[in-house]
Amino acid sequence: MSENREYITQKKRILDEGYLNGFDVFRAMEAGINNILPYQDKLDEINVFPVPDGDTGTNMCFTLIPVVEECAEKVTENAEQVYNIMADTALESARGNSGTIIAQYFHGMRKAARGKNNIYIIDFAKILEGGYNSAIASLLNPKEGTIITVMRDVSTKAIELSANAELDFQQFLNGCYNEAEDSLQRTKTILKILKKTNVVDAGALGFVLIIQGILNSLEKNHQIQSKHLNISYDQNKIDALKKDVDFTITNKYCTECAIEGSVINRNELKETIRNLGDSIVFAGTKSRVKVHIHTNEPGKFFQICNAYGKVVDEKVDDMTKQERTIHHLDGGGIAIVVDSGADIPEEYSNEIQVVPVRYSFGREQHIDGVTQTSSEFYRQMSYDSNHPKTSQPTPGDFKKTYNFISSHYDSIISMHLSKEVSGTFQSALNASKNIKSIKTTVIDSWNASVGLGLLAIYAVDLKQNGKSYQQIISMVEKKKQQTHVFLILDDLSYIVKGGRAPAKIKTIANILRLRPVLGIKNGKLKPRGVLYGKSQMVDKFGVYINKKMSYKKKYRLMIAHANAKSQSEKLLKILLSTDQNIIDHFNLELGCALGAHAGPGALAVGFQEID
Repeated sequence: MSENREYITQKKRILDEGYLNGFDVFRAMEAGINNILPYQDKLDEINVFPVPDGDTGTNMCFTLIPVVEECAEKVTENAEQVYNIMADTALESARGNSGTIIAQYFHGMRKAARGKNNIYIIDFAKILEGGYNSAIASLLNPKEGTIITVMRDVSTKAIELSANAELDFQQFLNGCYNEAEDSLQRTKTILKILKKTNVVDAGALGFVLIIQGILNSLEKNHQIQSKHLNISYDQNKIDALKKDVDFTITNKYCTECAIEGSVINRNELKETIRNLGDSIVFAGTKSRVKVHIHTNEPGKFFQICNAYGKVVDEKVDDMTKQERTIHHLDGGGIAIVVDSGADIPEEYSNEIQVVPVRYSFGREQHIDGVTQTSSEFYRQMSYDSNHPKTSQPTPGDFKKTYNFISSHYDSIISMHLSKEVSGTFQSALNASKNIKSIKTTVIDSWNASVGLGLLAIYAVDLKQNGKSYQQIISMVEKKKQQTHVFLILDDLSYIVKGGRAPAKIKTIANILRLRPVLGIKNGKLKPRGVLYGKSQMVDKFGVYINKKMSYKKKYRLMIAHANAKSQSEKLLKILLSTDQNIIDHFNLELGCALGAHAGPGALAVGFQEID
């Protein structure tokens, strides 16, 4: 399709006058984002780092799509304002590890563009440098051979090229792109797991596609085709790796979403959701409608909205929890925060703030513990051909929670899934750096599921017993070493599909009639033992757990089941009858964060030494 005259004139002006205004900046970024979208599945396919869970493309695209779809009408001629708009949107929509890094990159570009009405080549180079600096600063342990490496190499090359006054924007961007392509190919030689599979880093490829799209937007007569990128790979190698309150709240959830479609029938939608709740509000246009509702059935609400168009920007807040937070009566003013990767007993749920993990079955989006119950989640796992993909809470999710808490508490202790198994801790840490109004400490729990739950309720007990903020932090850090988690799976297929174990483990286990026991050690989920034979697994698991507990110590016990309540009750009975040192115990459902990999029928056991 030929370019319109206005666009040709715009590109000629950029090349002749040597700068980008706000409209030019947005159009270039829009081209970059549109260049990555067709490759979402490809990026998912080659995603092998940090774990081969196949969601890099999904997370990057879900982070970037709102930048195109929500910013266009807000763009002005002022470049600084455009960078601000794009950064705010990216941070709000960030998903997953790769999405969070990209969002932080936008934030760095925004800072480097301050005070700039127009962007000259030297300014653009500094903006790329600012993006890199911000992205790498957001990571505790950046890995070479990933998206960060390519961001740095492009930044360095951009600064070098900007010193040449003879270059126009097209030549400058072409030099940046060539460096990006070379750097991308080098990722296969740097990171061990990429060497093994002979594939480029998925996140790095996504970033290069964005740079390529930006350059394409300024090319005079042709576009650089993505096929020029050497992104060939051996699918067998990748597959082998994946195998190898003061009033009554009737409707408790404050729920929002945006619906995008060609023509949305508002009146029909209003009648359809009328009986789902109250405080219903519609806003927007015929093609993009924002809907607000107070309801007890947010999952059903989202399903109905999905029938009228594409549902984006889902948000659910438990208003009863918010109300209890506002009127909390506990001493010390210390808020305990976890992510929903923690399994929390019902009797402690009012004392702990939870930032939910999100997950999806294909295009069907869910918010952990809100839009589906655990039972519904496991039922869907058993029949849905789409394996659920989890996405860590974004820094924006944590910032929103922290800001709300800051109005009602004096300090926050926020403890999260081990950074060895999730980027959730990093998201929380990044958010905490931007919260100045309240003292916040973020703790890597070295745990998950019932282990994280045990640490959280231990912190609540300490708070209620009058321990100070620093005492609680110190005692929780010590208790991490005394908290143990073990897991047995009913079907190994799910952990293989989730990329947490190679398929050969399942094959060997089935042939030899073995059942591996998984456990968390030093923050990592690892094989910790083996049970022989497939019969009486619960009895054998009970014997295994008993051997892990010392008769000289007293324990608090927590069991979580994946839609296997009778099995968990049997296990609890076995443990209580054979171990007299269990002082306190809980039996609850296993949440989706670990359950997405464990699958239906799994049993998790956590025990914690009592001082």
